[in-house]
Amino acid sequence: MEDTDAHGQADPLRDALTEYMAIPGMKAALLVSDQGLIISGLEDAGVDTATIAALAIDSVQAVQRFGLQVQAGFLNAMRIEFDRLTVVLAPFAPDVMLALVATAGSLGPLSGDLTPDREAATTAAVKRPFPQEMRAGDTGRPS
Repeated sequence: MEDTDAHGQADPLRDALTEYMAIPGMKAALLVSDQGLIISGLEDAGVDTATIAALAIDSVQAVQRFGLQVQAGFLNAMRIEFDRLTVVLAPFAPDVMLALVATAGSLGPLSGDLTPDREAATTAAVKRPFPQEMRAGDTGRPS
């Protein structure tokens, strides 16, 4: 089903997030700018998405610095397990991070490419393609 915005226009970003919300235990699916602002999101009542978005970016930046310092490379995805929540963060497009929030233990062995249709959704939303080799937080250096 295609979501529409307030003007009746199709919203491919919300469509992409709707698929994540269908996962049992999912409480929120957000697209977050590199400034910690929510670009698009779906959430259950009571989820503090603004705080999650702001803190997610700080966390990702710290982990990216760690990876570069220990020569581990660039971050592909990050999973944080808490007593009550699981948070998964993954690059979605240049300067955009996907943040998934679920009840603890509900995601099981969620792995692999968390954003398989990210380019199509992003391209449709902004009407311009993003280079495939770019990821949120990349410095632009070739691999």
